[in-house]
Amino acid sequence: MPNIASATIVWSIEHLLSHGDTDIFPYPLEFRFLADRKSEVADELAKQEIGSYRPMSALESLVPKSRYNFRVAHQLFPIDCVLVTSCVREIGDELERSRLPPDQGPFSYRYAPSDTFAFFAEDCRYGDWLRKQYTRLLFAGDEFAHIIEADISEFYQRIYHHRLENTLLVATTNKPAARFLKQFISDVRARQSFGIPVGGNASRLLAEILLNDTDRALVAEGYEFTRYVDDFRLYLKNGQDPYTALAFLSEHLMTNEGLFLASAKTRVHTLGEYLDKLNMSSGEDTAQADESAAQRLLQEIYDSEDSADAVEALKSEDLIGDLKAELNGEFWDVGRIRVLLRCMKLTKAADAAEFIRGHLRELLPFVKDVVLLIEELVRGGSDLFSGLADEIVKLILDPAAQRLSVTRAWLLELFIRGVIPISYEQAKPLFELKETLDTRQVLVLRGQLSDVNFFRQRKTKIDELNPWVQSAFIYGAHCLPSDEYRAWLGTLKGRLSFPLSDLFCKWADKLV
Repeated sequence: MPNIASATIVWSIEHLLSHGDTDIFPYPLEFRFLADRKSEVADELAKQEIGSYRPMSALESLVPKSRYNFRVAHQLFPIDCVLVTSCVREIGDELERSRLPPDQGPFSYRYAPSDTFAFFAEDCRYGDWLRKQYTRLLFAGDEFAHIIEADISEFYQRIYHHRLENTLLVATTNKPAARFLKQFISDVRARQSFGIPVGGNASRLLAEILLNDTDRALVAEGYEFTRYVDDFRLYLKNGQDPYTALAFLSEHLMTNEGLFLASAKTRVHTLGEYLDKLNMSSGEDTAQADESAAQRLLQEIYDSEDSADAVEALKSEDLIGDLKAELNGEFWDVGRIRVLLRCMKLTKAADAAEFIRGHLRELLPFVKDVVLLIEELVRGGSDLFSGLADEIVKLILDPAAQRLSVTRAWLLELFIRGVIPISYEQAKPLFELKETLDTRQVLVLRGQLSDVNFFRQRKTKIDELNPWVQSAFIYGAHCLPSDEYRAWLGTLKGRLSFPLSDLFCKWADKLV
């Protein structure tokens, strides 16, 4: 069975460290291990025959998508994520060559690995897609009579593994890699026959490849179109009937991919109507900086964050007023709210701290951006959050966050990163949290709070813990006296259930 080259694995580790394993979850604690031991990790994984590797199950969480809507996101165990990213990296050039060019339809996530360890080309983001459409249609004259807007319902969750494997077998000559990816996804998804992990770049490219046949079918049928992930825009010429075009796309997706268009999001526009919409609407692409035509000027200023003039220009904007207006609307422009929060982070606006503190619960759907903003404000000298520990604890335990483990994980980051001080007594209510992601975060926090007795009483039973929790327990337990900690680590060989656990323990030995 084949192996993956060590150099490819090192590149993938660098990619994950630079760009993250997802754009949703906080960075896992194992990233510190990967950063310190990347060469050794790569050498060990390079010995692994990919056909016999079995990953751990993924962490799964509901994530707010809009004011009243949610989606599911996944976080792979970091070693699993390294391996699957490396496998996709090995065949990425072939996968990219199997796709139509961007100007013929598929615009999103064009594979172009860089020296900065980026996976995709910089000009294939959501905002670039909107601008490309606007430019194409603005000067189209009377070439197009109608624009069809349609997207696939629950795309990532409904991808059939067997169909994905067949698509990969066509796209790459590396058949073992194609079969490994199918088996990996099947194992991660608890052996279900459909659905791929949501949130990582490897999954994004695999999802793109699945739609190769659909892209080519539209071209063969004579339709000009553009697509961003599962979001289609068909440009219909005079004589091309919108009903016929939708029927063709729907039938192809249902028959060949087992996928369905979202009827509630299907629209037929005249050219003028769609140009007006492009000029006004923003969309909700949370994975790609949430750019929009409506906020181009604001986004361009934000993108120029190295410029002192740009920061000054942003300071003249009423960011708080704009944010209040968005939050008061019945339906939120999620993309614009995120950009406003990021602009507030850039300018460190004096009134931002007071506003955020007063609207924490309301801003829970944007918890990642809020936490990063609070961190920036605190680092910039704000003391408005220093006494907020009790309120954050209540928010973590609030019914609004009950089913949102990612939301709780980001709020816990405020304590783990030292942004907001918390005492042992204040943290006690958090110790009752039981979900895996919560437990991992709380174990890190207990270690920072030097909860020696907790780790001492439980260290002999670490092999009974969930594998996801074992590494967090080891990391948190480094609050134990150094001799005791090192002696205990020496007893763990062969007892742990997570990948590269022996190498992780050798790394942990250097923490004290």
